[in-house]
Amino acid sequence: MKRAFSFGDRSIEVAVQRVNGVECVAVIGAGTMGQGIVIDLLNKTDCRVVVLDVQAEALKRAESKLAGLWKQQVKGMQIREEDAKALASRVKYTQKYGDLKKADIIWEVATEQVAIKAKIFEAIENTVEPERIAAVFSNTSSHTTAELAVLFKSGAFRERFLTVHGYFPFEANRLIDVMKGKYASSETFAFGVVFADQILEKTVVALPVDHHGYITDPIFQGMGAIVSWDVKTGRDIIQLGGLWDLFTANPFSVLDQTGHMPYTESSRHLGEALPKTDRLRGLYLRDGKYFPDWIGKLEKDGDIGVNSPKRRGFYQWSEGGRPRPEKVLDPASGKYVPIGTICRKDFWSFHEAAARDSRDGKIKSADSLFHVACADDAGGRAFRRYALPICLYALDMIQDRVATPGQINISTRAGLRYKVGLVEVVDALIARLTIDGVLDLIRRARAENADDPYIVDMLDTEGETGPRKGLPCLLHEMKKRNITRLLGYGEYFGTPVAEVDFDTGTYRGCYPDIKFYEPFPRDRVVSIVFNNPMRGNVWNRAGLDQLAHAYGRVLKLHREGRCGGVLFSAGGDGMRMLGADAREFNRGWFERTKGYVPLAEADAAAFTRKGMGLFRLIQKSPVATVGVFGEKWGGGAEFTYFLDLRYDVRVEGFQFDTLDRKTIWQKKNTYNQPELDYAILGGFGAVGELKRLGMGDSVIFEMFDEGMTADRAYQVALSNGVFDEEVDALRRGYERVRLMAKDAPYSRALFKLQLARGIDDEALSRETGEIFNPKKNPFISTGLLALLDRGARVPKMDYACKGIKLPGWDYPEGDGAADTGEVE
Repeated sequence: MKRAFSFGDRSIEVAVQRVNGVECVAVIGAGTMGQGIVIDLLNKTDCRVVVLDVQAEALKRAESKLAGLWKQQVKGMQIREEDAKALASRVKYTQKYGDLKKADIIWEVATEQVAIKAKIFEAIENTVEPERIAAVFSNTSSHTTAELAVLFKSGAFRERFLTVHGYFPFEANRLIDVMKGKYASSETFAFGVVFADQILEKTVVALPVDHHGYITDPIFQGMGAIVSWDVKTGRDIIQLGGLWDLFTANPFSVLDQTGHMPYTESSRHLGEALPKTDRLRGLYLRDGKYFPDWIGKLEKDGDIGVNSPKRRGFYQWSEGGRPRPEKVLDPASGKYVPIGTICRKDFWSFHEAAARDSRDGKIKSADSLFHVACADDAGGRAFRRYALPICLYALDMIQDRVATPGQINISTRAGLRYKVGLVEVVDALIARLTIDGVLDLIRRARAENADDPYIVDMLDTEGETGPRKGLPCLLHEMKKRNITRLLGYGEYFGTPVAEVDFDTGTYRGCYPDIKFYEPFPRDRVVSIVFNNPMRGNVWNRAGLDQLAHAYGRVLKLHREGRCGGVLFSAGGDGMRMLGADAREFNRGWFERTKGYVPLAEADAAAFTRKGMGLFRLIQKSPVATVGVFGEKWGGGAEFTYFLDLRYDVRVEGFQFDTLDRKTIWQKKNTYNQPELDYAILGGFGAVGELKRLGMGDSVIFEMFDEGMTADRAYQVALSNGVFDEEVDALRRGYERVRLMAKDAPYSRALFKLQLARGIDDEALSRETGEIFNPKKNPFISTGLLALLDRGARVPKMDYACKGIKLPGWDYPEGDGAADTGEVE
């Protein structure tokens, strides 16, 4: 959204106001990451953007990149010509620090070299009044906030300084880190989190304490570094680096696309600055070297990836269009050789893993990773040598209270695009082997690598050797406390929905794709925001699991009298809510050469059955519900039909006019049910729910054949309110549900029962009598006082429902999670 909203969270209200006051953002550094940040800022804000770089050539490249992007978007009818001109008018390219004077945020995206950062910060300090700016960000990959904050002489700048770090490609990657450190004020930290969350629309990992590289960068850096010392030939890059293809992608391919500079400069810094207790510190300083000679030669020769003059680095990349790796570097000869394939004879477990997933309709699954982890081949040995130390490193971050299990899992899924999060991998190993079995697997790895002291130290679990000497790994504490899972998993499809809190030993909700705002006591409103805007907030197995768990928390809060209503919305510009995830309509990974592989009939039916069961639970519960959304498609529209009220935001964009046979800019439909066009049905009850809401057959035909704008939906009484601005819709929706939350629970439950039942005069007579019985409806005593004694100060209603039987409603058992303890 272009403006932030507090969702009733009083702790961020000041930050929201400050974020909404931002008018100008300055970005220092016009390289790959700087360009991505500028693109994101222009797309997601109305701010002016100043791009500063000391090199005029870098500014020209950035200007050319942005101009080319907008030209392409105009040609593709994503934006209008006037939109492109407006975007260009908001950018200023400069080499002068004086142009930063009016910036509200300054974002440094330059080198990792601390000496250069010091010069940049000195120039900022000499140019900008600290009272003028809200915050200074650094996109550093390896430094802590404190290490960089001290480069400022002024305490006023230090308390406004945060490290805020995105991932390649910035404009298309969900993850962002916000790290506070010891100098930043709490107000600055809250400002940074709200800006990254609601304005940049990212999945935010907020770290109050410093850690080199946040969570994700040291994992990714480690993935490449741990393999790099063993690389001798081009085949090693493919085969050993190929281990990580089982999780996400070969890190050497990714580094070629981001450029090697962040990696090599981070390695230098980590080699010098990592604390003595960091398990991976041996990766960055061996015999006085921060990385192997063959990587150093690439850096020296300027062969640092696809954007280098010769378009080569670890790979030789194709010219023009979307770059593709054509050859791979052979460090032994210094030449680029054919890429080849992973040897089936030596790495048979890799091939078997892929075959198992294809057979079972899965994609890079935990089952296949477990198969490789235990295999007695080169693939299994690679997993134990390279992946197990990274898994132990993740456990160290939890043990040292740097990060939570959920944060690590979300970081690897969202930032590194793991198909199975790193903590899920640890849980899978424990589930199949037990904790003792996992410790045995690590001992096996140590025995296999006994001749390599660096690997032996990284595989220490007993606290006997290496950086973690005196610190037995977290597995021992888990065994002692009988904690067998770091994450809690959904009751429907077993995807992550919670994380263990080691301070309490219980599990708390932790959602990759949902934001859950706790109710302010006086408001009694929970806000649930679907938060995967880059995927259009689609419905998939993970989404259903997370919503089921989140609504379980809502019902618990309702029973305790702490929640009376829920505001549902969606993150991202336009608050878009798409339908079911089309990728899950195909059995396994869709491949164009294979075509559509049908789901089993039972699997398709199960998805609808579970989704309908959850939506019906929300609909029937005695909790008031209001939805505030923009453009909705398929299941995204269907979900809103189950809510009490619907508020819509108008949307404009290009649409194809089938009558005039041309694409025109106009108001877009906010309700769309296109299922019949794709030979499927509205699997979440569209037809039945539209009928229940009073829509006639002709209106339902219109919905499925044409869709509806927000104004048309309001005209036919499907929508309860229409707005031009997202924040205005949210403010009205929140206020409406806040007032609805004041309804007495017994009356609201009975009201919903009557709505579902229809006309029944005899039942109404009986229920009217029952509602006046305080033994059945204990809320009536307080409720009627407000009506009868208007001059008196009426006592507050106790909304708690424990021990009370509400009409037509029984609280479900459990909390929407399997194998977890009490949800906090």
